[in-house]
Amino acid sequence: MPFSTLLWISAGAGLCTLLGALLMFVRRSWTDGNLAFFLGLAAGVMSAVVLFDMLPSALAYPHYGGTLGGLAAGLLLMSLNQKGIVSLFSGYSEVKGLGYMIMLGIALHDLPEGMAIALGAEMKARTAMVIALGISLHNIPEGMAIAAPLLVGRVRRIKVFCQTLLVALVTPLGTYLGKIAIDLLPGVLPGLLGLASGIMIYLVIFQLWPEAHRRDPANSWSGLALGLVIIGLATFI
Repeated sequence: MPFSTLLWISAGAGLCTLLGALLMFVRRSWTDGNLAFFLGLAAGVMSAVVLFDMLPSALAYPHYGGTLGGLAAGLLLMSLNQKGIVSLFSGYSEVKGLGYMIMLGIALHDLPEGMAIALGAEMKARTAMVIALGISLHNIPEGMAIAAPLLVGRVRRIKVFCQTLLVALVTPLGTYLGKIAIDLLPGVLPGLLGLASGIMIYLVIFQLWPEAHRRDPANSWSGLALGLVIIGLATFI
């Protein structure tokens, strides 16, 4: 498969994040129950992506050191820099800040996913297509998870659109960098997947889930369950 074609496929997968955000634009009013549901959905989506997709992909490599090292580094990085990361969003409301932290976590996750598309293409074209399809299905609820708290925080729709578009472009960027990494450093992908997993796990445990559960426990559990089911079906079917 020509690399230009692979980049277009990757870009299409990334733009499904934008599609998810656009689906959220139709809602005009939000309650604590609504927000708890979508924060729970974000927690479920991010947890399932790590458990069902990223870590299994990384651990499929023969040596686990890079994956486990990356995982520990991600958790440690977020732990040591929690105040600094939170301060980046200190000028925003609590809900809006959460939205931007979700955006950061998903962007960091999309980079190694794009690299995984490039890795799949090294095996065969069909493998790259299957990986891209799975990423496309993942990205729709991820876009919803980004947009929901930002819209609740009264961020203008055009701004949410542009910011989510930037996140969507991370996937083809990852594919481009993945091609370079595969050529120069073929063993780098497990460590990157581990790093992104650690960052996402930290965000779920210490940011998303506590806030969702505080606002409405019942709806937070419903969102969490739906997020796990959506990504589970996208991964295993």
